[in-house]
Amino acid sequence: MRPVNLLPQSARPYVASGKAGNGSYVLLGVLAALVLGVAGYVLTSNSISSHKSEIAQAQQETAAAQAKASSLQKYGDFNQVAATRLQSVSSLAVSRIDYERLLRETSRVLPGGVWVTSLDAEAVGGGTTSTTSTTGAAPTVHLVGCAPSQRAVATTLVRLRAIHGSDEVQLNDSGRPLKIGSAAQGGDGGDCGTNFAFDIVVNLTNEVTGYGDLGQKVPATLGGGS
Repeated sequence: MRPVNLLPQSARPYVASGKAGNGSYVLLGVLAALVLGVAGYVLTSNSISSHKSEIAQAQQETAAAQAKASSLQKYGDFNQVAATRLQSVSSLAVSRIDYERLLRETSRVLPGGVWVTSLDAEAVGGGTTSTTSTTGAAPTVHLVGCAPSQRAVATTLVRLRAIHGSDEVQLNDSGRPLKIGSAAQGGDGGDCGTNFAFDIVVNLTNEVTGYGDLGQKVPATLGGGS
């Protein structure tokens, strides 16, 4: 026979039911999940804020570096300009022609009765030259002058080959002043009178400038050192 509790409900001892216990566990689980979610959100927000701070600092450092580079740019430009000018001056010094030596040698090799009315030397050769393997264009010397005869002109061509560094001697024109260009008749060419006027181009090798072998000396017969 099943026992029956005759005590009123208010007098009976409290006994927790199984359903009520399970509900408490569910509530605690929900609260724990909420706490974990809030904690994760806070941690993520802090991490994002930290990365934003690092990005802002990196941008500031980049801006500072760019400003410093801009302030130093003028020094870099000055250095480049100085290097360019130094190279230009070096090129001019290397390719220059020693006019004093050239005139001294020319005066020594010219035969008697022959004189020059115009002499022009160019570091960059305007005429043809057989020296094409050296660095830079070979220099040339353009001479206009007068000679008593065509034989004297021929002798002049031969003797001009004795100039230090002479590679090739070319006769552009030779004749009485009335037969050749006005350059030999008047102005810079002078007046040859009844003599023969000549127009000669001497192609020099690069050794007479800084491009060639500076160790070679001018022969003593042309005024060079021993």
